[in-house]
Amino acid sequence: MERASGVSPVTPQPFQVSTEDHERVVLVRVQGEVDAATAPRMAEVVDRQLAAERRVVLDLSSVDFMDLHGLAVLMRAARRDRSRFVVARPAPCVLRLLELIHSDGEVPILPDGSDPLQAA
Repeated sequence: MERASGVSPVTPQPFQVSTEDHERVVLVRVQGEVDAATAPRMAEVVDRQLAAERRVVLDLSSVDFMDLHGLAVLMRAARRDRSRFVVARPAPCVLRLLELIHSDGEVPILPDGSDPLQAA
């Protein structure tokens, strides 16, 4: 079997959820693939912060893939408290998923170029 010259397979980043505490605002950064196996971990972090009545800014700029399990987390968080939940810098795969199911208006997204901490 021949490989295309100069083309190497893209290795996804390992899944990781981290938080940055900024008093009443928490920046939640997600990287890697968000799917059936990893979406519950993202949901746990987001739900815990919303339950503590904190503003949650979810940075999805380093997400390599998201399926409907990840989308469900976003939709539930937005429905739970739209005034304290916002997505920042969604990766193209996240935007595409939101557009495909016509839910891009249901999940609040910061405008391109917005600093997540300034908007929070």
